Amino acid sequence: MGFLPVKQLLYGARADVWPREALIGLKLVSPDDPACAAVEETESLTDAAQAHDRIRFFLKDRLVRNFRDVGRAWARESGPVSVEVAGCEHLDEGSRLFFETLATLDLGVTVRLVHGAAGPDVSLAYQENARERRIEHLCSTAASPGEGDLDFLMEEAGRYLSLGDGWSAERILRVVLNHRGTPAVWGKLGLSYAMQSRTMEAEFCYLRWRESTSAVAAAGADYALSMLYARHHPPFLRSLEKTAEFLEHGYALLRESQPDGVEDLDFHRVFNRNGYALVAFRRGRVDEAIALLTDGIARLRSGSAKNHMHQTVLLYNLAQCHRRSGQHAEAIRVYRQLLEFDGKMPEYHMELAHCHLDLGEFTEALARLLTARDLGPSIQEVHSLLGFTYLQLGRTEEAVGAYRAALAFVPDDTDALYDLAYALGESEDPASALELLLSADLHGLPADSAARFLTLTAEQHAAAGDLPAARQALEEVVVLAPDDCDARANLDQVVAAMTG
Repeated sequence: MGFLPVKQLLYGARADVWPREALIGLKLVSPDDPACAAVEETESLTDAAQAHDRIRFFLKDRLVRNFRDVGRAWARESGPVSVEVAGCEHLDEGSRLFFETLATLDLGVTVRLVHGAAGPDVSLAYQENARERRIEHLCSTAASPGEGDLDFLMEEAGRYLSLGDGWSAERILRVVLNHRGTPAVWGKLGLSYAMQSRTMEAEFCYLRWRESTSAVAAAGADYALSMLYARHHPPFLRSLEKTAEFLEHGYALLRESQPDGVEDLDFHRVFNRNGYALVAFRRGRVDEAIALLTDGIARLRSGSAKNHMHQTVLLYNLAQCHRRSGQHAEAIRVYRQLLEFDGKMPEYHMELAHCHLDLGEFTEALARLLTARDLGPSIQEVHSLLGFTYLQLGRTEEAVGAYRAALAFVPDDTDALYDLAYALGESEDPASALELLLSADLHGLPADSAARFLTLTAEQHAAAGDLPAARQALEEVVVLAPDDCDARANLDQVVAAMTG
């Protein structure tokens, strides 16, 4: 199965003393590691959800965050080390992404991917367990699996999907599909593709899933298709009209179904209307969206894990509606209610901090962001927001540290680079700010973004006493933004200072 090279790397690590977030990430790459059990009571509802209860699935950005958390814990334990991965041409996609992420952590770890087999002195310590060996055997053999084996593979595919490992799930499901081409298999395969951002392949599979004779299954396919067109397809393929069309078709199927014949029918109806609330919100019908979400929350009062999880999803969406429509007090109330359900989800604390920032309540925002950082230290946006908040509070040195952390997570993120340079300038360190700004590659940036970089560069040149360099940067800004009156005024001011 996937992540075998990663499991080999981590073998022998003292994972039992790793921090909480690293153990949550370890569940993705090595779910059978005994150390993972130690974190179950400290997980958020989303992280703790079992396969049969999961309604949120992890996309690439969340997986990279997991890899960062695991990589940082391992690197801090191992110290400066060089990792050489032989036979890199055979790496599974998950392992490749892990090693690429590990290489960016700047913790004394270097990673080399080498073509060809390892030398004779290399021995593998990690041994696959019985479950993994059975999966590997069934996926590699030319013989036809029995029905029991196919049931086992379907269960394991669901487990991998729940953990976030769409790559292993895909491999298993493609084998199952050769012997059991049912809509349910197509649906899970489509989900594995969606988790890998392979949305065109996901749509093909979801359309096959939509052929199910089960109204709930077909409505589930409609919902999945709607989210492709609302969120996950590339921007040029997205369509709010198609999103609404799929949701309305699915809801019609669910309305025609009889409660006695469908388990959790009300849940599925609420789930569908949650999707339609997004359509209403994007069409500017905020009151309709809020009404749909409020009604759904009231209808999911049972104690099932799936209902409990979906209540948090609805509350989150309701709070977002209130915030985006300027109803900050109501948004804060709902976010606080959400945190009573699940106070271990770092994103919820971060979103509540957004509300406080909107209101200029920087001390309250800081408290929420520090909690979010403790729960999810590898979320780049948390560090960026911390940098902004520290600046508003006049704590420039802490702002620099926060922005430096944000840039370290994604070194080629030009927004994070700009933020750090700005904070360095505010801390009266124009030399460091200039070094950073001049390292940025502005080619390919939109004109307004490049102009913003050059304007800040001019400011730092001026602060450092280099007026000719400031003039040159501002002349480039005027070329990029000829209608920008402020840029022309700044250029005139620098020219006057040079000739005065």
